[in-house]
Order: sequence, then C-alpha cells, then structure tokens
Amino acid sequence: MNKFLLPLLLLLLSSSIFAQEKDESFNQQNFNVSNTRVTKDELYANTYLPDTTANAFYIYESGFSEIEDGREYHLFTNYEAKIKILNKEGYNEANITIPLYKGSNGTERIHDLKATTYYLEGSTIRYKTLSESKIFKEEDEKYDYIKFTFPDLQPGAVLVYSYRLETPYLFNFHTWWFQEDIPKVYSRYETEIPANYEYNIVKMGELELDQNDADIKKNCFYGGQSQNAGDCITTVYAMKQVPAFIEEDYLTSKYNYISRITYELKQITMLNGTVRKYTKEWKDVDREFRTDKGIGRQLKKDRLVKELLPAEIAGKDNNLEKAKDIYNFVRDHYKWNGEYGIFDKMNLKDLLKDHTGNVSSVNVLLHNFYINEGYQVFPIISATRNRGFPKKIVPVLSDFNYLFVLLEVDGKEYMLDATDEFVEFGQLPFRALNQYGRKLDFDNESSWIDIIPEGLSKITYRDSLIVHEDGTSTLKSQQIFGGYHASNARRKIEKSSEDEAILQALNNIRDSYELIHLDYQNEKNMDKELLVNYEIKNISQKINDRIYLNPFTFLFWKENPFKLEERKYPIDFGYKDVYSANILVKTPDNYEIVEIPEQQIIGLPNASGKIQFIAQQADDHHLYIRLHVIFSEAMYASGYYPYLKEFIDQLVKIQKQSVIVLKEKKDTLAEN
Repeated sequence: MNKFLLPLLLLLLSSSIFAQEKDESFNQQNFNVSNTRVTKDELYANTYLPDTTANAFYIYESGFSEIEDGREYHLFTNYEAKIKILNKEGYNEANITIPLYKGSNGTERIHDLKATTYYLEGSTIRYKTLSESKIFKEEDEKYDYIKFTFPDLQPGAVLVYSYRLETPYLFNFHTWWFQEDIPKVYSRYETEIPANYEYNIVKMGELELDQNDADIKKNCFYGGQSQNAGDCITTVYAMKQVPAFIEEDYLTSKYNYISRITYELKQITMLNGTVRKYTKEWKDVDREFRTDKGIGRQLKKDRLVKELLPAEIAGKDNNLEKAKDIYNFVRDHYKWNGEYGIFDKMNLKDLLKDHTGNVSSVNVLLHNFYINEGYQVFPIISATRNRGFPKKIVPVLSDFNYLFVLLEVDGKEYMLDATDEFVEFGQLPFRALNQYGRKLDFDNESSWIDIIPEGLSKITYRDSLIVHEDGTSTLKSQQIFGGYHASNARRKIEKSSEDEAILQALNNIRDSYELIHLDYQNEKNMDKELLVNYEIKNISQKINDRIYLNPFTFLFWKENPFKLEERKYPIDFGYKDVYSANILVKTPDNYEIVEIPEQQIIGLPNASGKIQFIAQQADDHHLYIRLHVIFSEAMYASGYYPYLKEFIDQLVKIQKQSVIVLKEKKDTLAEN
C-alpha cells in the first residue's frame, strides 16, 4: 500500500493515549515548575529536550487577574516568569517590553516591577538584580512601553521577573498567551471574576488545556453601596510542554491559531437587577449600518453615479456581459490607493473627484453602479488574510478592514473587487481570501458567507526538448497560467522590463541556460489564460559516451516549504490548484535510450491531492514525460501536515532527480 494513502485517522491518536504520553514526557529535566525559585538543575541545563532547536525557553510562567472592589473597580494582573537562556542566539529574550494602553479612561500602570539574572559561578548560584535606573519608558499615541534588559547576561543564565499590571479597561479583561515564539515548560493562568460580570471566554488555537478548572468563591466582591458581598467565578487554565509558535508559509494570520485565552465583556448585572450590555448582536449592528453616516450613507449614494456610466454600457440589457462592462469601467477609471478600512476615510465624492480611494470607496462605488442599473448586489465586509478572522460569536467591527461586493446575475453569484487590475471578473484578490465575510442585507438580516474560490488555478508547461549530440539541448516551452497563478504572473510581468527578469520572476529554473527568445500573450486580457513562450538552450549533460538528461527545465517547487517537525495550524493555500508538465523529448539519431525514470503515483489522504508521473518511450528517439499534480483543497487541516510535507518532498525529488540516460551507439564510436 502506498504510504501516502494511509487514512488520516492513523495520525490522530486518541486523547487518552496522547495525554498519557505527554504526562510521561513532561518535565524530564526536573525543572521547578511550581514557582520562580531557581534551581541548579535549571542552571546546569544546556538544552531543552522537547525542542533541541530552542535557544531559550520559559521554565515557568504564571498570571492571576482579579477586579478589585472599591471606587474604581480596576483590573489587576500579577505576572511572573522564569526564562532559561541556552546560548547567545537566545539573548533577545532578555529584552523585555511591556505595553501599557492609554485611552479616554486613563492609562494602564505597572507596579512592583522586579527582574533578576541568575547564573553559576563554579557550582555557586549568583544573581544580579535589575536597577530601577535601567528601566526605560517609550511612548506613542496609544501606548507607553516599559522596557528593560536583564543584567549580566550569559549562556546558561535563568531570568526571573514579575510585576503587577493595573488597568481601568475591563472589556477585554486580560488575554493570556500560552504560546509565543519560544517554547514553555509550564504556563498557568488564574482568574477571579465577579459572578455578575459575564464574559465571552474563548480558547484560541489547537493546543489542548492540561488544566481547565472553574469554581465559585463565596463573598469575594463588594459592589456599589451594598453591604453584602457577591460571589466570584474562579478559573485555572494551564498548559504543559507548550511548543513555540513558528510561522511558516501558507499561513493567514498567526493570530487565528496561536494558543491563548481571550475575553470580551458581554454584560454586567447590577445589584438592582438591571443589565448593562457591552457586546452588541448582529441585529444591532445591522440597524446601525442602515443609519450610519459613513458606510450606510455611502451605500445609498447611487444618485452620484447616474450620469457617469457611458451610454454604450448603460443602454445594454442587464445581463452578465453588461455586468462585466460595469466592473471593467470602475476598475479602469477608479484606482485603489493601497489603503484599507471600512468606517473611515471613505467618501464617494472624493473618489469621483480624485479617481483614487481606499478599498471600501472603490467597491462601494462599484456597488452603487450596479444598484443604479437595477442589479441585485450586496456589500460584504471581511478582513484581509494577514489581519485574522473576524469573530463570529459577537460582532467586533474593528475585526473588519475590507469590503467587496456580491453580485447576483443570471441565477449565479459573483464576488467582485475592482481594486486589482490583475484579477478576472468573479475573482477576489488573494489578500481577500480569508475564509468568510459578512453579507449586509439591509432589507433582511446580515449573514455569514464562505469565501471559497471556484475552480482550479493552474500552471501548465508544454515543452518540446531536442537533445543534441554534444549533450546540450534546446527547449521550446509554452507556459499556460490560469486563475490566481495567472494573476501572480501578470503582476510579475508588469513589474519586469527585460525578458531575463520575466523568466526569473515566473520560474524556478533548474540549471544553467541561455535564453534565446521570450514572448507572451493575453497579459492585459483577464478573460483569457496567460500564455508565455520560451526558447532556451541548456548546458551539456554529456559524460563520456552517455548523456544524463533531466527533462525538467522548470520546477514547480525548488525546495519544500514545509520544514517543521510538527505544525499545529492549517496549511492555507487560499485556492485549489493544479500543475502539469507535458514534455516531448527528441534524442539524437546516434544515441539509444537505455534508461528512463520509473512511473510514480502518490496520493494524499481522502483523495485530497495526487501526483502522477509517467515516462514513456514512443519510439527509438522520442519520449513522452508527463507530471500532473493536483491539490484538491484550498486549505488542509494541521493533521495533513506530515503527509503534505512528504508529498512535496517526493515532488521535488521527481523534478530534481529524474534522469534519462542516452548511450552513444557502438558503430558511431567505431567510426570515430
């Protein structure tokens, strides 16, 4: 059985077995994970067994947050951490920055900041305490930043610091980051929240909690004028052996997946029974949008566009052809200025005057053109890939920074964005492929829609490779780009002025070569596939009486982008795609074909991807090579990672290591 066709279930261990193995491997180095007291075992340690690539790691981290009763009801968080520095590459972890938010309700404050470096002198534990004079403050418009660097830093040192954070801002309580860019042996967070404060609490990321306890603490909180104490909800969250979060290719935003606990204040029940709500529902937001002076009003300004559409477009029937003409008109005449945002800096009058505006302005204008012409169209608010997913549980409008439109025509829906000159009608820019968005329907209710590109983006190579007697070869190649691959290629062609630069921008090219000719077609016609034609001369691959020919001049991947041992977040390509290389090889008359590569078929679990590699000899002097690769999913769950990693390893090997061996005929050698 092909090892890549094994069911994905083989990768998913039962939770009980996993928990048992984790407990057995936890803290094999005998670190003190109960508090910040430093031990000799910690100082002598010169590696971290669960991750031997780590340059530094947290041994222990703890936090406790509570709302103190009294006149101000501020939130206080006690934080303490113990960090091991293994080598000089880990020294950056000794530079600490603590951000303090400042807003209309005041500035966050820090109390009792202490920091100490522990190290060994022989077999004796020494320490150096941070001087207050070495603590600095920087500031910008929204934050003060408390900064310091641990003193007497050296490889092997253990760093301990603690502080008490005070904030008047209770809405987001205190986010606890279990995962950071270095691993942690143990991280623990405790809270004590008055029972009349109701928070939406969400655990983000794929890592499971090792401790998740909740209890009721009686008579812990006095509020207002009441002489009676209220109850509190106490919680304890903890994780053991937390891996570092390392960003790798094909990730949207790390904030979608990095493991943490987040809070949003939903409501407070007052002592007299009244409820003060802090979190809105979508019906509230819909109502605000209808009357909003910004986006709501701009979406109603279809009168501004009544005389702008050329008569030859306006006079057409309302069909798909006219819809495309309107789209092209807006895209060609009104340009995106590179800015995002939905609720500010959006003014259609300025856009119509300057012919440039932010992403929302351009697409609201597109929306209004369609409305004015009688089409059914809806605005979609969303977020770019690097911003993170908008929260679905409750509406948080600051999560959104993007707007495009959903057009219904001839019984089909099209997602449209007029800010990118290189995408085709019905295709969103890659930056907007962020899983889902919110459809605003002012006549009914808003709703979530999936953002999933239709069809397959493609790269196809059609190569004719003529091998010469001296071992050199001449390649004539036609490359065909479709979908998002076409958008990327067109953008690169636009930026490149010379043929060699275009060749390098569009391709991973394998060997030394000489470019003889290059031309391209349909670079401005988004409705057609992009065609790029090359003629290339490759260097000789002859050794003695044999030619060792790798038929692949162009590589789909030059190396495997997946290098982690384990990845605990999805692989998000953004779109489904297919790669094909079809190569006809003609050999010299005085050479015989003595070896060709073996056929290979490799699959991903659940038929979610496939490699098919075929090498066939047509006659004495012609071979046909076909490599076909398909990714049937736009996004793969993290459980697929080891399979994808091996899948692409095999693909890279096929293109780099496939060899056709040609041998010079004996009668030819005798004549020579």
